[in-house]
Amino acid sequence: MQLSLHSHAGPGDRIPLPALVLGTAGLLPFIFFAVLAWSAEPLTRGHALTTYFAYAASILSFLGGLHWALGLEPDLNNGERWMRMSWAVLPPLIAWAAILAPWRVGIWLLLAMFVAQYGADVLLNRSDPTHYPQWFMRLRFGLTVVVLISGLFVAMRI
Repeated sequence: MQLSLHSHAGPGDRIPLPALVLGTAGLLPFIFFAVLAWSAEPLTRGHALTTYFAYAASILSFLGGLHWALGLEPDLNNGERWMRMSWAVLPPLIAWAAILAPWRVGIWLLLAMFVAQYGADVLLNRSDPTHYPQWFMRLRFGLTVVVLISGLFVAMRI
């Protein structure tokens, strides 16, 4: 079964149900720990912030993995392969730095990397629209917006 955010979308534009459900479920930790970060209890707040950072880092690593997989395509030249694989390792490295940095710095590193990763996907999709299904960038946009809003909510707390 496929769902669409727009009733007039064609078959290639519909977001497949597994992608929509699992992508949305992946937002729950962002939302839950962003809200929990506003706890008056310092221990709860600290745990929520640590967990938010760790989860954001794991998702950035996952997003980097998409580019690593694209770097495995057999028809790439070495320049393209280096670019894709280099970009693939950047999100987890920035996320790792964000975890090690003070929270006030780390949250902005995470948010900047989510924006940069989305931008890289947009550029890749524009240069070759066959890399991702038509629905993918619409899903990525919605997920990224929620992540950024939750991150701003966290940034206001630290």
